This record gives sequence, structure tokens and C-alpha cells, in this order.
Amino acid sequence: MNKKVMTKRITVIILIFIFVFIWGMGERASSYSEPSEALFASDQDMVLIPGYKMNDEALYFFIKDKKYLGAAYVKKGLFGWKTGVLTWGSSDFKASSDNLNSYSGHGENLIYGLIKNGDERMIKMGEHEAKLLNLEMLPNSTVQEYQLQDMYIWYFESEITLDSGEIKLLNKSTGEQLDSVTN
Repeated sequence: MNKKVMTKRITVIILIFIFVFIWGMGERASSYSEPSEALFASDQDMVLIPGYKMNDEALYFFIKDKKYLGAAYVKKGLFGWKTGVLTWGSSDFKASSDNLNSYSGHGENLIYGLIKNGDERMIKMGEHEAKLLNLEMLPNSTVQEYQLQDMYIWYFESEITLDSGEIKLLNKSTGEQLDSVTN
């Protein structure tokens, strides 16, 4: 092999190594050891509400600026946890959430909202029942400040696109329909 070809190969290998090194440093700098750290890197003032953490993915809901309810997925990569897109919509935390008028979506696979008295109510879309997160799991000072007593986040999540359909709010005991909206 002649000297010119060898020099070109070595130069290409060195350039690839430099590129991978710089990329790795950037990835490492924007990755965190915990999903919550990745979210707080986006906004220090959010109130985080953990949905779940399974394998290499976590779902978090959050309260932003005391008037927005949002959602975000955080994924674990080679160097740690990185946040995806954050979405949020206006939400009146002080109002009685006895209806389904205020709900949001995160992409095509997550629909969520707030409801009061989730232990007495059920939310269904077709045959699927929404998952509920009791906001009283947050620190008592946060629950008091945001007036989250008896408040729940409800959500539907699917790996495939959630089809449009009717979302129903039902009384758990009687099965009576209290409200409905079309997604």
C-alpha cells in the first residue's frame, strides 16, 4: 500500500474519532442520571408529577407557571436520561373539575386531564379505562399552594395512535354518565 493511501486512511480514522468524541461529549453533557434531572434542566420551576418509570422510559406530568398542566416523556440513552418534547395546556387547578372540558394531548399517543374526586369517578374511552394519579402524592405544601386536594390526573396512553372517540366521565358506584367529550 502506498504512503498516500495510508495517510488518507489515517486522516479519515482520526476525523471519525474526533467527530465521535465531540458527539459523545455533547450527548453526555445533555444527559442526566435521573429523569427528573433532565426535566428540571428544561425548567427549574416546574412541579413534577411522576407517571411511571419503566425500563428506559419515564412519563412525567408537570405544572408550569401555576396555570399549565403538561406532559413529557424522558428516555434513557447511552449516557443517561434525556427529555423529549414538553407539551402543556391551560388548566384551572382551583376550579372544580367535575367535567372533561379541559384535556390535552401529547402527540398522538397520550391524552390527559384533571378531574376532582377520582376515587369516586371513572373515565373511559371505548372499553379502556383511564389511569389515575392522585395529586395528593405531592408534598403537602405543593398540594396546599396549588389547591390540589382531591384532584387527580387522568390519562390514556397507547403505543398506537389513539383513535378519536367519546371520552366518558362516570360515577364509579352507579355507572351514571356525568359528562362526555369527543376526542
